[in-house]
Amino acid sequence: MLEKLTKDSYQNAIKEGVCMVVVGAPWCPDCRKIEPIMGMLTQEYGERMKFFAVMADEEEALKEELSVRRIPTLIFYKNGVEAGERLVEPNSKPLIENAIKMALEV
Repeated sequence: MLEKLTKDSYQNAIKEGVCMVVVGAPWCPDCRKIEPIMGMLTQEYGERMKFFAVMADEEEALKEELSVRRIPTLIFYKNGVEAGERLVEPNSKPLIENAIKMALEV
């Protein structure tokens, strides 16, 4: 289970190290589809990067602030700065894993 972020906790959570934020919702079929993939990836990469979740329905203002239009959207950060490309509606482990590897190399 990913730690949930709120508008208040967001900036503090992403300010250090490499992080991935998954913006999604429980009712979203594509979000549910990547849940087991995210579980595997947090186990594989959890020592090298932090993983967080933003619930789009609960954090509407934060979703708007991040300019997220479709979910799931995965955003990568390095020391508080967005790094690499966002993944919008990713649907496979290799796609997400490749983005993680790129974020760790930046």
